[in-house]
Amino acid sequence: MQNILKITLRFILLSTFFISYNSNAQAPIQTDGLKDFQLKRFAQNAIRLGDTYSAIAYYEAFLNNNPNTYENWYEIAYLYKQARDYQKAEKAYKLVVENQINKFPDAQFYYARMLKANGNYEAAKTEYTKFTTSKNNADIENIKQLKKLAKAEIAGCDTAIELSKSKYSALVKHLNESINKAHIESAPLLLDSNTLIYGTLNEEALDLYDVEKKDSIPVRKLYIAKRENKEWNGGKTLKGPINEKNVNVGNGALSTDGKRLYFTKCKPNFEGKMICRIYVSTKERDTWSEPKDLGNNVNSEEFTSTMPAVGIDSKKNQEVVYFVSDRTQSSKGGLDIWYTTLDTKKKIYKDPKNLGGTINTVGDEITPSYDNENKTLYFSSDGFPGLGELDIYQSIGEIKTWSVPENIGAPFNSSADDIYYIKGKNIKEKSGFFVSNRKGGISLMNETCCDDIYEYTDPQYLNIFIAGKIIEVSSDSLEKSIAPVAKTPVSLFKINKDSTESLLKTTLTNEKGEYSFQVEQGKNYKVLAEGQGYLNKKIEVSTDTITKSDTIRTNIGIKQTPKGSIVISNIYYETAKADLRQESQESLNKELVDLLKDNPKLIIEISSHTDDVGTNDYNQKLSQARAESVVNYLIGHGIDKARLIAKGYGEGKPIAPNTTPEGRQKNRRTEFKIIGYVKNVEVSYEE
Repeated sequence: MQNILKITLRFILLSTFFISYNSNAQAPIQTDGLKDFQLKRFAQNAIRLGDTYSAIAYYEAFLNNNPNTYENWYEIAYLYKQARDYQKAEKAYKLVVENQINKFPDAQFYYARMLKANGNYEAAKTEYTKFTTSKNNADIENIKQLKKLAKAEIAGCDTAIELSKSKYSALVKHLNESINKAHIESAPLLLDSNTLIYGTLNEEALDLYDVEKKDSIPVRKLYIAKRENKEWNGGKTLKGPINEKNVNVGNGALSTDGKRLYFTKCKPNFEGKMICRIYVSTKERDTWSEPKDLGNNVNSEEFTSTMPAVGIDSKKNQEVVYFVSDRTQSSKGGLDIWYTTLDTKKKIYKDPKNLGGTINTVGDEITPSYDNENKTLYFSSDGFPGLGELDIYQSIGEIKTWSVPENIGAPFNSSADDIYYIKGKNIKEKSGFFVSNRKGGISLMNETCCDDIYEYTDPQYLNIFIAGKIIEVSSDSLEKSIAPVAKTPVSLFKINKDSTESLLKTTLTNEKGEYSFQVEQGKNYKVLAEGQGYLNKKIEVSTDTITKSDTIRTNIGIKQTPKGSIVISNIYYETAKADLRQESQESLNKELVDLLKDNPKLIIEISSHTDDVGTNDYNQKLSQARAESVVNYLIGHGIDKARLIAKGYGEGKPIAPNTTPEGRQKNRRTEFKIIGYVKNVEVSYEE
């Protein structure tokens, strides 16, 4: 019987995490005549070999004879979950929860998870809630971590229930069988509008292979699909030296200039763990060069490095490679997304850094892609509130500064795994690809076993632009315009749900002072106009009410940076005190808070002045206290105190005679003056 284990090896990619394969088998597994101890031994040997389906077959035979051995139901529930047979996993975990939850307290979490994966959100929410309040082994670290995830999953159930009521306009199409085969497809990548790279085993069915004959076992490769008459046709291997015999190859990612192709090669290490390493190949005319390993800073014999995505650091203009790894140092838990930058002078990739807790959770974060034009990271996670197992999220930012991730919703996300989201090449339409094991794909072992590639389009997508001119003005009114400002930076920010602002893109005005940005419907934005020798100005623009393709005309007036002191209007204090009155706070909000936030490098002096009523010493102290009161108000509204200098001048700098009530009123004033600029400080536009 041991020979059965040696040859019943079939391939199906169950773990997309490493673009490796779990080797799996299905019937014919001969279980007739085997004793119970043999069934259990063969099941455990199959698990050791990574042969999930053989293990399931042996355990099913054993449990048929021994239905009350719940520790084995717990084992097979895990195997069903690994095989992404959500229906059988749900039933198996339910048996464990109902009969032996004290011994296997995490079974309730996974029971809830399988309910959710099967689209039963209300029941899943109930079980997650029971798990978070249960005292069973609450001090075990694994249970603590799962309880953190369970709280996110409860929120995810609420989100899923709400989203299931929504209508959506995007259409999802399953690609044909020249691309989607019996096994799993992964990592769609557009080389151009009509050429798609993807990873697959390209096998039509499950076959038997002898594990000792390595050369006979098929491996994953990169394939090419072409679009002809709006239909994609694939099945041809990528030409060049990238695909390699006996090595699993996949996860292609293209540099922003199209000259470098990053991808992964995966094979077992000396411990039998599947390890992926990232390689890069350079385009030479119409072919790709011999691949180069990214080096030991990025790759490791102990940990996997996989699923690269490429962007450009806008501040240093360096190539950034985002990737997935299970390395433990600085990990947030599970699989995390990391990044490395290319040092072009030394021609090395720098030590990787974790993207941080805004993106990475105690769960798994995988399959990143990066839209460099809109500074948006797309990735999949099971650690945030979602509709299913792995959901697709988006976050704006780069390197280590990110907005709070947002679930991109249905129809891209389902109750199953949804991964590898990429956008199309045509900016005038909303289109692209993603990968999912949702029901309706090609079923090899069960209806949710296998990942297929889907194409999405949105026929109701609106082409919306924010466009206008940047104009020099002499006051806050555009009517007092002087001239358009050419070749000056204009930046677009998205206002996030938590009111923070994320920089999307920056452009330069043309000779006529004109700018233009493409934006999305239903969002809130800010446009920032800058210019050397000018004060920055930000304008809010919303596309919430836009119902058809349109251009929102937004002209912005900017004033030259003032040379001297500027009186802040309507600044009043309590009589003989430094306390700001309510109308003073409103004036400061209007005239200074926004100006300082829009101009984050300005250093200003806040000066306070009095009339000559009272003694010199008294007026000096009172004016200093009043200047400090304004500074403290600004600090309380998010302005860095290092940018603010408080200076009281008492009665020493009158601007009118103190001989009349009108003159004394003019002298009782608060002013600000630009006295310098913050140097060598990286400006963050997140409020």
